[in-house]
Amino acid sequence: MFGVRLFILLIITAANPVDAKVFKWVDEEGNIHFSDRPTSNKAKQVKLKKQPKSSPSTAPNAAQPQINQQRLLNMYQQEREKKKAAKKQRKDEAKKLAQKCADARDNLQQYQRSRLYENLPNGERRYFSEDEREKTISRLSRNIKHNCK
Repeated sequence: MFGVRLFILLIITAANPVDAKVFKWVDEEGNIHFSDRPTSNKAKQVKLKKQPKSSPSTAPNAAQPQINQQRLLNMYQQEREKKKAAKKQRKDEAKKLAQKCADARDNLQQYQRSRLYENLPNGERRYFSEDEREKTISRLSRNIKHNCK
């Protein structure tokens, strides 16, 4: 019986992390390694901070894992909703841009087929010269080529 107690005491003492040593070194490739034994002369012993023993008042309660899990689930849900809203906004913007491009192409076809004019404040029309008409058509074509793909 005394031998069993002594054996258990030796195992507990051997497993005690108080005497544990940790060594850190950097290899030729720049990777950092940790070990319980120094493997090269570059290895340096790292001092470990002791964990304070938790008192019953600071020990996490049994519901804490569920609370953490629910927070994580809520965070994921919010992230999905943000992505969904951003995707919808991009889709709406693409739809508006496509409509603007279609309108611009229709305007270009009309400009190419007819004379252009502007309405004056007194209700009369001022017709564009052929040079003004060509510049307007050219500007509209460039805008379509640049903005509508």
